[in-house]
Amino acid sequence: MIGSVPRETEAPTLRNFKVPVVLVVGGDDDLIRTVSEAALSLQVLVVDCSPEDAMNTAVQMQPLVMVIPGSVYDRDQNNFDALARDIRAELLRVDPTTSNDELGKALTVMMQEAEAKRPSWVPPA
Repeated sequence: MIGSVPRETEAPTLRNFKVPVVLVVGGDDDLIRTVSEAALSLQVLVVDCSPEDAMNTAVQMQPLVMVIPGSVYDRDQNNFDALARDIRAELLRVDPTTSNDELGKALTVMMQEAEAKRPSWVPPA
């Protein structure tokens, strides 16, 4: 090659990227489906778990938002609040009267707020 030096030592820049996650705790199939539909436009992964597995799943998955039915939240609200605070997640309490549209809008806002506090893309150290 004339006038060109091979760059064998260059490597592509890698980014530390975490997939944004929404955790549905104790949700029924309808709630999980509704959250999953809203998550498509937000490009986030939806994970669901039982209330008993919430702490382990949340610590492992580091969700930006935890979606919890009001009846589940009311049983252990202090621990759910503490868990959300510890992992720096937003907590979205939903009731049976919450419409799909309301849920989608609230989830969108909360994802943006959580992402601003704890971005999924972390520059390399």
